[in-house]
Amino acid sequence: MEEHRRAIPASERLDGSRDRQVSFRIPLALDQRLDALVQRAEDAGERTNRRELLAALLYAVDLSGDNLGGALRAYRRATVRDAVLDVDVENIVEFARHAPGPRTRHTR
Repeated sequence: MEEHRRAIPASERLDGSRDRQVSFRIPLALDQRLDALVQRAEDAGERTNRRELLAALLYAVDLSGDNLGGALRAYRRATVRDAVLDVDVENIVEFARHAPGPRTRHTR
């Protein structure tokens, strides 16, 4: 199979750099957590979205293999209650349904 390469200047800013569609599934509780984190950033005056916040979090993580292993083990032990933010959790957590595509921005 032939390898295809893309050349991007090393000095190019990440937020304007060429991107790639990534598709994966995450638990509903982490989907809600991502929305809550976006809301927290917006409440702090940042104008952002899920894509940008997730990219920023991925960029911020620089862990050794051992630390990544610890993070994976912590994730594997976590419960839905551990993951949800800004929601009072009893025994059952209800999640809002969203249509596919970008979330609508809420103005206050």
